[in-house]
Amino acid sequence: MPAFREKVEDLIRKEKLIRPGMRVVVGVSGGADSVALLSVLKELAPSFSLDIYAAHLNHLLREEAVEDAAFVQEFARSLHIPVAVGYARVAYLACEHQMSIEEAGRWARYRFLRYAARRFGAQRIAVGHHLGDQVETVIFNFLRGAGPAGIAGIPVQNRGVVRPLLGVTREEIEDYCRFRGLTWCTDVTNLATDYRRNRIRVELLPYLRQYFNPQVDRAITQLADIISQENAFFDVLAAVLLDELAEEGMHGQFNVSLGKFLSFPLALQRRLLRKVIRRKGEGLKDIGYQNYNDCLSFLEESRPGGELHLPHGLRLVKGSRYFTVLKTSPKRSTWKEVYRILEVPGETMIPELGVSISAKIRPYRDFPDQSFYFLPENYQVCFDYDKINLPLFVRTRRDGDRIRPFGLEGTKKLKKLFNDLKISSHQRDCVPLVVSDDEIHWVVGYRRGAAAPVTAKTKQVLLLQAHCKKQNRKRSIDTET
Repeated sequence: MPAFREKVEDLIRKEKLIRPGMRVVVGVSGGADSVALLSVLKELAPSFSLDIYAAHLNHLLREEAVEDAAFVQEFARSLHIPVAVGYARVAYLACEHQMSIEEAGRWARYRFLRYAARRFGAQRIAVGHHLGDQVETVIFNFLRGAGPAGIAGIPVQNRGVVRPLLGVTREEIEDYCRFRGLTWCTDVTNLATDYRRNRIRVELLPYLRQYFNPQVDRAITQLADIISQENAFFDVLAAVLLDELAEEGMHGQFNVSLGKFLSFPLALQRRLLRKVIRRKGEGLKDIGYQNYNDCLSFLEESRPGGELHLPHGLRLVKGSRYFTVLKTSPKRSTWKEVYRILEVPGETMIPELGVSISAKIRPYRDFPDQSFYFLPENYQVCFDYDKINLPLFVRTRRDGDRIRPFGLEGTKKLKKLFNDLKISSHQRDCVPLVVSDDEIHWVVGYRRGAAAPVTAKTKQVLLLQAHCKKQNRKRSIDTET
């Protein structure tokens, strides 16, 4: 269908989503939207001189997921497109980090897609969100009381992720697939009404179309477009104003002029406050409308010298002329050093850290285009058994520890890795490390080392799985739309 291809190409050019000569990883679930996206980008590849790659993540939630992965692999092969397949224990992630299944799945997908982009050397990640997804997202955010950023909906591009199908409907996608003779997988959970977003799609939107506005989808996307542009403008304005209001204080504090801040309209105060909080690196998750109102009331009404506590250990501190946001300093850890041999194969209990680690040796199944990749947060990792140095040991951190992170050049201080991952000081002494000959192979639950990767030449795979016996750490996870 030329019209479908033209719509996609027009959006790519209008929004400058992809530049000529780029490598693009396409997230392919096997559904109609991702199948259409992979196909149409393959068609457009000569026009943009693109190299296209596919990536599929098995969430390990459904028995049919294995069939979906096989379908994606076969479809990618038919288009002569390399494909990477990964695995994520999404249900475990949701439980461990107190997230919904939807949030955990979304977070795991983007982590895997960014891994695939690094593996293929891609500059862009393309995902199959379409106009219908935009409508559902705006309604979902509206119902939970979101601000302008939420009502703006799904961005057409952010942080290297592009969405070329945001200008087409689900019906247009399926028509294109039929026209091209493409089949797709249907995830029956998308039709279930036990997820709030699904209920919007299955129950609320049909009701709105029938009784209020047959063109409600277009009306909502127009609203999202207007709010998105205005939100972007005011966000830039707030950034400029913040540079004028703030100055660096002692110990890296970011001090904001209190008098000037309070002279601005309430709408700008909220935006400025969001930016000040975001600078602490904790994100804005769990900081909602009431938190902002409490902060603004505190800054306007309380006496200098007080402080207001916020989620993630943040503190809003008010002085006579300035205010700042600080991170609460944790108490010094009292964990003792742990060091013991890891049974291979077998299971090793480490009660001091509330974890056990099982080691299994499995034959490698020859899938030349399949990636043996597990999200590090799944607490499982694979190595080439014949290439890893044995014996393996489990221990806690030591001064001067360094790691060769998988997929990166050179080594990195473990302390720097912990800083980058925002692991608090009091948690670092209870993170298990799998090592041999003092080389760190696995920072359990966080990062894999570079040694002994699984390749097509691998004969035996060493699978390590960590099982938490108690929740000795808790992290907040920023999710992407």
